[in-house]
Formats: sequence, structure tokens, C-alpha cells
Amino acid sequence: MKVKKSEIQLLIAVIGVLIVVCTYFLVYSSFNEKSDALEAQNVTLSSQVATLEALDQRKADYIEATEKMQSYITNFENRFPADILPEDSIMMVKTLEDYTRTEVANIAFGSEAEVVYTPAADAATTTADATAATDAAADAAADTTAAAATTAASPVSTDGTAYADTHMYEVPLSISISCTYDDFKGLVRYIYNQQERESIQGVSISYNETDGMLAGNMTMNTYYLLGTDKVYSSPYIPDMQMGVDTIFGNVE
Repeated sequence: MKVKKSEIQLLIAVIGVLIVVCTYFLVYSSFNEKSDALEAQNVTLSSQVATLEALDQRKADYIEATEKMQSYITNFENRFPADILPEDSIMMVKTLEDYTRTEVANIAFGSEAEVVYTPAADAATTTADATAATDAAADAAADTTAAAATTAASPVSTDGTAYADTHMYEVPLSISISCTYDDFKGLVRYIYNQQERESIQGVSISYNETDGMLAGNMTMNTYYLLGTDKVYSSPYIPDMQMGVDTIFGNVE
């Protein structure tokens, strides 16, 4: 069978059309899809670049804020020891006696408990109110012969930042005190000016008209933090005489 030249040309044209169609669907269409994906990726990258450029412009501010926060955290942690043992509390009370001329006859230890985290705004407000009322509470306690009470603030706030691995514990103490009116005010100021955080939870005292002294009980809390890099160190306890050479006295 003889094929006409026109039929051959038509067949070639059909094959050409098929090649063009296959090229479009297999190559050009795939290229368009990749092009669209690259354009979308470019839009995303452009947005990220713009964000990074904006951040870079404020790099100095972020570094300053980070250093400020690190300094705050360090100062905050420095106000709390790594642990508080009974000997720490005893030496703390001994130092308190020496600096405030307050006589402490008895110490009662309470059960330590974890301090529940409190939002910064509430804690800061409570702390400010309690600090402002300190002198007024001292004056009121000294001027009356009845029992007087004062309540202290919650532990130091962390400016709204919660530390998952850090836990604060309070160690309650109850001490019996005897001092003058001025020494009592000095005692209150001494407690609230300590580097390591302490707070007065309650005071019950009475005035003795015979000797002009105040006597009563004070309940206070000391605090420590677990989960920091700080290491517990034992308190300094001066040497003291223990017992005698012989229970029979100076018998030769």
C-alpha cells in the first residue's frame, strides 16, 4: 500500500502535536508547579528576612534586656540560701540577739512547707503594704499592755516568671523575746533589712510597767530555694566549752 505524501505530512503533524502536548503536561506544567512553590517559599523567606532585620535593628535592646533579667535572677537567688537546717536558725537567732539587744529565751521550730507561687502584681502590692506598716506596727505594740499582732508579706516575687525546676520553701520559727520599745523597732527593721529573706508572720507582746520592757512571742519565716546552682554551706559556730574535766570538781 502506497502512502501519500499528504498523509505522511498529516501523520508528522499529529505526532508533533502529541509531542507538544506531552511536553506541556510533563515538563512545562511541572515547571510551573515548581515555580509557584518557589514563589510561595520566597514570600515566606522574605517575611522571615524582614522579621530578622527588624530584630537585628533592636539587637542591642534585646541584649540589654537579657543582661538585666540575668542580673535580676542572680540578685533574687542571692536572697535565699540553698537550705536551712536547725543550726542555721539557731545561729541566725544568736546573731539577731547580738545586733538588736533582744533577749531570746526559747526557739520553737515549725514544719517547713513549699511556698505556692504568687503572681508578681499581688505579691509586690502585699510586700509594699507590709513594709509601710512595719514602723506603725512596732509603735502600736510598744504602747499597749495587751497583745498586739502584725502580719508580714509573702516571699519575694519573681516578676511573673515561673521557674519549673526551682522551688521555694519556708521554715517557720517561733521565738520568745524580751526587749525595750526602741530595741523592738530595731528588731523589726533588722529582720526586714537582711540580705537573706526573712519575714515576720505574727507578734504577740505585752508591756511591763515595772521594768519598762516588752515581752512576748514572735513568729517568723525564713526561706530557701531548691533547684539553683547554689551549694549549702554550714554556718560558723564558734568554739565553746563542752563539759568539765571531772564530774567531781577539782579532786586530786
